[in-house]
Amino acid sequence: MQVNVSEEAEIHGAPEQAATRTPPARRGSRDERRETTLRALAAGEDAACAYCGEPLPPLPPRGGRPTPYCAPDPDRYGQWGAKTISCAMLDEHREIWTRVYGPDQPMTHLDVHALDERLAGLTGVLDPVRTEVAALRQHATEQLATALTARATAEADRDDALEKSRAAEHDRDRARAEAAEAHEQAATARAAQETAEAERDQAVQDRDAAHADRDAARRDSAQAHADRQAALTQAAAAQQHITELNDARATERAAALDEQERLRHEADEERQRLRDELDQHWRQRLHDQEAALTERITATREAADARAAELTDRLTEATRSYAAGLAPLHAELAAERTAHAEQQAAAATARREHEEFRTALRQALTTEPGDELPARVRALLGPDGEDPEGESSGTTTG
Repeated sequence: MQVNVSEEAEIHGAPEQAATRTPPARRGSRDERRETTLRALAAGEDAACAYCGEPLPPLPPRGGRPTPYCAPDPDRYGQWGAKTISCAMLDEHREIWTRVYGPDQPMTHLDVHALDERLAGLTGVLDPVRTEVAALRQHATEQLATALTARATAEADRDDALEKSRAAEHDRDRARAEAAEAHEQAATARAAQETAEAERDQAVQDRDAAHADRDAARRDSAQAHADRQAALTQAAAAQQHITELNDARATERAAALDEQERLRHEADEERQRLRDELDQHWRQRLHDQEAALTERITATREAADARAAELTDRLTEATRSYAAGLAPLHAELAAERTAHAEQQAAAATARREHEEFRTALRQALTTEPGDELPARVRALLGPDGEDPEGESSGTTTG
């Protein structure tokens, strides 16, 4: 019927595109569409033609009989003999055709409605595939971001280990080798990212190819099944690529986690080694200072004993010459006793300061080790490693 209308339209001077015009999709029955359009016109809402779906003008203010179809226009569909082909005429004839041959029988050589239904089914099948591809792409991006974060954390741990082990030549060379290996891993990660971007571009190309297949299916119903199979094959290939990329990202993430654990373990060992060396160094220095203070105390005690012996001798001699100068001797003896008491007080002060120094240093060494431990020990020892107890005792002795 549509072919006859097109031929008649060409005969009566209708537009050239009438021969290639496709009928609108049939939505429900004719009575339902007419009732919907008339109800919208009566309510003053936007109404559409019951046949072609074009918007209809509102009812005039003076009223009139509403029509659910577009106004007849000979330039739109042409004429059929003396009659102007209109939307009402086409809708009535299509309803007659549907009632006689059924809704599934094509009105033209190419069943556009059936093709639309098949394409809708094909699109419904492809939509979950596209959703899955997008989800897998998002998952791959998250895995790549996690691997990059783990790599950045590993590099930070490596830099910390390099800073703490800078004094050791062997550890420094090993850290440089690890840094080179980390750079290689970063280059590998960047290459993997470029591969992922290339696969994403390939997925976009696959999607464009699927769209092209869908357009080809609209032009030819026989090609729709083959296009569907090709789209499914491409989707399966894309899913396989994304699965392989997922596995590669998981392997890289596991390798990055192992490298991070190894660097953390090496940093802990280096920290323990430095802590042991520092503890041994300051224990040795404490022992040396203790020996030095002991020698000073012994020397002070010996000097005091020698002085006391000398004073005893002098007292004996003064006793012998007591009659010659008793009063000056008593004064000198009192001065010497005062000096001896001051020396004993100085020795006691040195011993007390020595004990306080040992107590403070022991507390500093037993505190949780950290970066502030060397500074606290240097503060206790005085500037440039001097011994504050030695300075104070030397000053008192002199």
